[in-house]
Amino acid sequence: MRDVVQLKIVLTETEPEIWRRVVVSTGTTLHELHRIIQLMFEWYDYHLYEFTVSGVKYQAPDSESEGEDSTRTRIAQLRLSTGLEFTYVYDFGDDWLHRITVESLTKVNDLAALQYVVDGQRRGPPEDCGGPPGFERFLDAIANPRDPEYDEYKLWAGQDYSPEGFDVRTVRHAVLLASAWASRTRRQR
Repeated sequence: MRDVVQLKIVLTETEPEIWRRVVVSTGTTLHELHRIIQLMFEWYDYHLYEFTVSGVKYQAPDSESEGEDSTRTRIAQLRLSTGLEFTYVYDFGDDWLHRITVESLTKVNDLAALQYVVDGQRRGPPEDCGGPPGFERFLDAIANPRDPEYDEYKLWAGQDYSPEGFDVRTVRHAVLLASAWASRTRRQR
């Protein structure tokens, strides 16, 4: 049996709300959770990030990092409880703030210990779109073919970009593959 936690991750300052629900092993490091979030929001991991849990900051090891090492901190070490909220900020320029809520803690059979995306709503903003204000401008532009930036934004984000286009199966598949690969590499060390 393994301990797992179900988290609801909400990208703040977006309306309607963009969110994901995921189940992860408590053996997952915060850095691995960062990577899972990147996959769930379809970002490319170009920028620095920071988790803040109970007032303690966690970041990837970097010459500019001031927080605890996220690659060495496992979720189990955080002493999470149902209802606890913590934050994750990605890209200190765009400043994407996520509110993460612990929805449940439970034990599961080892076979079910891979990270699993349960649900979500709306597609994540394109990387480097300018944070919440830039994303709002982007959405206005792609909704109006007469907008002077319509063609530029559609080319940049892709003609198929749809703000409602969250596909849980595709995102679940990406996270499961990444989780299986990480698990395999960890065992080989």
